[in-house]
Amino acid sequence: MTRFNIQRFGRVLKWSAVMTRKEILTNTAAMFFAMLVSFIVQMLGSYGHSTLHVAAQLSSALQFCIVIYTVVVTIGGCWIFNNMKTKEQRITFRMLPAGDLEKFVARALYVTVVWWVMGMVAFCLADVFRMLISLMSGIEVVKSVIPDFFSQLFGGADVRFADVEGVEGLSMAGCVALALTWSLWIHSFYVLGGALFRRRQFVLTSLVHFAFGMISLPVIVHFVDGIDKETVYTLINVWTWVAAAFFAAWFVADWWLAYRIFRRMQVVNNKWLNL
Repeated sequence: MTRFNIQRFGRVLKWSAVMTRKEILTNTAAMFFAMLVSFIVQMLGSYGHSTLHVAAQLSSALQFCIVIYTVVVTIGGCWIFNNMKTKEQRITFRMLPAGDLEKFVARALYVTVVWWVMGMVAFCLADVFRMLISLMSGIEVVKSVIPDFFSQLFGGADVRFADVEGVEGLSMAGCVALALTWSLWIHSFYVLGGALFRRRQFVLTSLVHFAFGMISLPVIVHFVDGIDKETVYTLINVWTWVAAAFFAAWFVADWWLAYRIFRRMQVVNNKWLNL
């Protein structure tokens, strides 16, 4: 089973869907309640106020829900192998009649596409409940914010640099590429942490990420301070694209390392590491 086989992969997907349906429902419910709390706070602050005030509160609640969604889907990679916590689960998953690549891709889809869909479904349900509660309590519904939610997620932000001194020539495409590759790298970093650490994956990965930031930030600041502003403004577009390429390469490396770690996993591993 050294080559990827679509039929075996399909069987692994079906098996994964059956085995994780309870977990999917639980995670979706948790996201739903987290977002619903944001809407409830908005409704409590809107009771008895004008439509304009309700709309402003609703916009704030929407932004907070987007933050919740972004954080959840980013750290979701930590649970890429939460189906292998016990000895029995490891034996079951490792003994599936499929190759390592097929099993890994199935789990990768779970912590990416499935987690993204779970968050979207949770938000849509929370918005529907928000409108129902508003109708029953006499609060102005204003509108559904589901279109705004998807628009802000996929529509892109309208960012202008014309009013910022010295960066008028900053490439918007470069900034978007840098933001996208950085976001993908953060997710892949948590995927690697989920593959490497056997327990407390989120906590340990976050600590490593924090330590890395504390070490690298002073180095970057020292490097930037040593360069005159004219040089910075001249090379800022080049550095933006270089940074985007760097995070893209790191993103690929994280996924590759996660796959290599998965291939080395045994039924009995180190107490803290999957090695």
